[in-house]
Amino acid sequence: MQSHVNFYAFRAHNNHDLGVQLGVHFRSALQTRMGSIVRDSAWALKLKRAQEYLTITTDYFPQYVREIEGYAEGAEVDFLELWTLSLEDEFSYYRDEHCTSVITNGGKLISHNEDWASDAADQICVLQKTVGDLTTLELNYWSSLGGNSASINSHGYIQLINTLTHTDWQMGVPRNVIARFMSETRDPVKDFEKLRAIRRATGYNHNIIDFNGNIWNIEATSRQCMLLQPEIPFVHTNHYLSEQLKPYEAETGQTTFKRYEVATRRVKPHMSKQELFALTSDDSQGPDLSIFNERTIARIIIDLERKIASIWLIRESERGWVEYPLPGM
Repeated sequence: MQSHVNFYAFRAHNNHDLGVQLGVHFRSALQTRMGSIVRDSAWALKLKRAQEYLTITTDYFPQYVREIEGYAEGAEVDFLELWTLSLEDEFSYYRDEHCTSVITNGGKLISHNEDWASDAADQICVLQKTVGDLTTLELNYWSSLGGNSASINSHGYIQLINTLTHTDWQMGVPRNVIARFMSETRDPVKDFEKLRAIRRATGYNHNIIDFNGNIWNIEATSRQCMLLQPEIPFVHTNHYLSEQLKPYEAETGQTTFKRYEVATRRVKPHMSKQELFALTSDDSQGPDLSIFNERTIARIIIDLERKIASIWLIRESERGWVEYPLPGM
C-alpha cells in the first residue's frame, strides 16, 4: 500500500509506552522545536498556567499525562515544557482558524479541511496508533496529544474538530485533552455527559460520525455545551450554530461565515467522491476566505461505503490523495 513519507504507525501496551515510542521517533524534530522557543517572561507565564492545567487534568485524565511524561522521556526534553507546547493555543484568546467539515450521502461521505498557520505544515502527519485494543488513524500534530484534527477509531467513530472562539473562560481541562478523550469514544452520548461534568478551560466543536452514518454535533464553551443530531448534509466551520450558544460567539472575522455559506450552497444530499474533492478544493473566495485557502495544510475525505480515508498533505502535495484503510472495518 502506498503511504505518505510522513505516515507513522505505533503499537503500545499503554499510554506511557506510546509516549515513549513517539518521543524516540520524533526526538530530533521535537528537540529542534523546543530549542527554538523564546524563553522570555511570556513563556514563564505559560509554564505557570500550564502547571495549573496539569493539576486539574491529572484528576480527570491521568493516562494522557502519563503519555506526555513518556513522550518527554523518549524525546529527552523537559516534561513541563512539552506539556505546555502540547496545549497549543490554550494560552491565547484568539486563534485564526479556517477549518471546514462537510458530511453528506447519509453520513457515509465526509470531508475535513485542516487549516492552521503555514509554519504548522511540517508538524502535521498521518499517524496510526494502537493502545491496547484501540486503533486510531488521524491527522496528527506530533507535538500534541492528537485527536484535535480529524481521526477515525476502531470502535467505529470518526471525529472532526473545528476551533470555536467564545466569551467565557475558566481554569480547567484544556480542550486539546478533551478532543483526545472524545476521539476515543465508544458512545458519543455517554461521553458527552462526561464532558458536561468536566471543568473545562475552553471548548471546541466536535463532529462525531459512526460507521453507520449517524452524526452527533457537539459545540462547547468553557461552561456550556450542546449536543445535536443535525440533518444531513451538514457543514460546520468555526462559529456556533446552536441558538443556545450563539450569545457566547466571539468570532469577529468573516472567513468562517463565508466558508460556511459557500459549503452549504455547494453541498448536495448525494455527491460523488470527485464532487467532494472539488468542494474541498474550492478557492472561489480568494486566498483568505475560501474553503481551500492559504492556511490549508491537510485534507481528508472518508468514504464509509468503500472503507477508505483519502488524505492530502501540503508537505507532500506532489503525492496527491493517498488512500488508507479505516481501522475497525
